[in-house]
Amino acid sequence: MRDHFLFPAQTNLELCAQALAMGWRGGSLARLNEAHHLALRQVHSLVRGSGKPFIAHLVGTASLVLASGKPEDWVIGAMLHALYQRRVPFENGLAPAARRLVISDRFGAAVDDIVHRYTILEDDSSGGWLEDSPLAQADVVTLRLADELEDLSGYALALHGRPGPEDPEERGGFAWRRNAKLAMAPRLLATAERLQLGGMARGLTHWLDFSSYPEGLSAARTGLTSSATLRPAPVGPENQ
Repeated sequence: MRDHFLFPAQTNLELCAQALAMGWRGGSLARLNEAHHLALRQVHSLVRGSGKPFIAHLVGTASLVLASGKPEDWVIGAMLHALYQRRVPFENGLAPAARRLVISDRFGAAVDDIVHRYTILEDDSSGGWLEDSPLAQADVVTLRLADELEDLSGYALALHGRPGPEDPEERGGFAWRRNAKLAMAPRLLATAERLQLGGMARGLTHWLDFSSYPEGLSAARTGLTSSATLRPAPVGPENQ
């Protein structure tokens, strides 16, 4: 059986199968699929620095929250967690405040509130969300931990940056990201334990053990930046 804390779902079909196995039915599944379709329409052209489609990151984050046995609104919020960020496009060019009306209308005020508070939390570059602060409420901290774990799963972090040797000071590459994650590791694990998220703690422990990563992953790096935009190829005789 798949261990979703090590290998979270990456597609809507995998996430649906996971939800079915956990007893989701009918309207709950329809709501989850609607959230996926809405997110996909916004981020279909975005990829992570590892080359993974951004929608797979959103699905994976939702998968981790689902595997943790959290409420439906938390899982839907995890699927939509990036949609209030200004760097993430939204249909009709809607600003974040207008996006809230769309999400609230389609998924309810509770989901809008979770995504809104998550966005505030993510904008806190101090790492204060790892502490017991007014912003660090259980629902959004659970989503934030899932986001961190999903970033690591499947050796994704090791595929960030340019091929070959790296300067650890070069922002955005694997070495720089690895060192940043290792610096956060004790607080990430302590926060997971404090919230009784044993599965996430186990997943974080596994993927933060960079010494166990296979050799040769650096050769597979593409040099993409995080959340790069893939534009369609130009239409011409050579592409027809």
